Amino acid sequence: MRKFGIMLAFCISAAMTNAQSIGTVIEGFIKDYNALDMPWMGYDYREYLQAIPAVSVIDQRLAFVEKYEAKLKALDRKKWTPAEKQRAVLLQYYLDLHRQRFTLEKQFKNSADQEIPADGFSKMANGQEWYRFFILAANGIDISPEEIYRYGQSEVDKIHGKIAEIQQRLGFEKDSTGFQNYLRNASFFLNNRDTIVARYEKTDAQVRAHLTNMFEPGSVKVPEIACMTWPDAGLYTPPARYLSTDDNAYGKAVFQFNFYGERHNTRAMDWIFMHEAIPGHHFQRWMINSSSPEPLTEMFFEGGILEGWATYVEYFGEEMGLYRDDLSWLGKWEWDLVRSARLVISAGIHHYGWTKAQALDYWKKNVPGQDDIADREITRCINWPAQVLTYKIGAKTIFEIRDAWEKRDGKKFDVRKFHSWLLTRGDLPLAVLKGLDVQ
Repeated sequence: MRKFGIMLAFCISAAMTNAQSIGTVIEGFIKDYNALDMPWMGYDYREYLQAIPAVSVIDQRLAFVEKYEAKLKALDRKKWTPAEKQRAVLLQYYLDLHRQRFTLEKQFKNSADQEIPADGFSKMANGQEWYRFFILAANGIDISPEEIYRYGQSEVDKIHGKIAEIQQRLGFEKDSTGFQNYLRNASFFLNNRDTIVARYEKTDAQVRAHLTNMFEPGSVKVPEIACMTWPDAGLYTPPARYLSTDDNAYGKAVFQFNFYGERHNTRAMDWIFMHEAIPGHHFQRWMINSSSPEPLTEMFFEGGILEGWATYVEYFGEEMGLYRDDLSWLGKWEWDLVRSARLVISAGIHHYGWTKAQALDYWKKNVPGQDDIADREITRCINWPAQVLTYKIGAKTIFEIRDAWEKRDGKKFDVRKFHSWLLTRGDLPLAVLKGLDVQ
């Protein structure tokens, strides 16, 4: 009888172990994570470091990670579906990320030197590790500062060539000063907000009419998006931003454009609409929400895929019925140059120890005609070490995934199917997305 009782207890225990599915573990992870009331890192490294809690709190959080590492390891994976395997990979990614975060936090709190420099990670004890971690956390993929620097410089060089070609076609081949003076002409700037809104509405209709060039017919019925000025925009306000229906008080999705000084650059309007609205942020958010988002990704902001997608689509303006002249293309390259220079400047400051003066010198030598935003962008690179990387690193990774599809499919490659696959994965970390089986 005693032997029967032992066997029964063993069977019950085994049944309980098998009943622990990946879905159950993830539900528990989300519940326990929220109960710990852990704020995410944000963008500003100084604000984050200042808010690191006591070691006793960090130990509780490490215990939480260890608990779910053990739960995930104990699962029987023999009969898992591809979707279950993907969910396990995603949970493992977030467990690894948080273990790295809490380990660094504990080292920081136990260190005798807890000074937080105002001018970048390179001036901080253990700053190299912190910068590498911020890169991973913001972009969703591990990429070295050296590679970021090299890639940024190669993009800067490439874009200089693109702009030089346009400069030549516009009749300023050996006259860069005259070219920059020409681009400052008042005719390139709109001063009436109603005229700007009307032009964006026309762009909206043009893009919607061309969506099937890049997207499957079933995914082109995109909800409306409103266009308006960015309230209280100032010198440090970016060109535009997207606010989903859930992120504003307007009751609808909107994108807001910078109308600081009551002027708006016409050369930038095509890429701004594509980035913020369709087929950028607004289109992506609609596709994600239409495909049962993964609850885990709803907990964290994955800037690499979100900003990466919006940057990736900017390269396809002609397919969307835009970029119909050299000046529209120039507007795209002018801002692509800013983003590319930020890669070099971020790595320069946080990895190679550049001063702000060195960063400004680099800017003036490589980003012509945009000195008015130099301080804004360099300050952003200092304060937000890795967020400034998400645009170009995200787009680069999407192109790499697309290249793998093209290599696999050859002449059968369909960019529409690739985009559907990518957008219906949700806002996954780039490392997880890149590792998915694309079959």
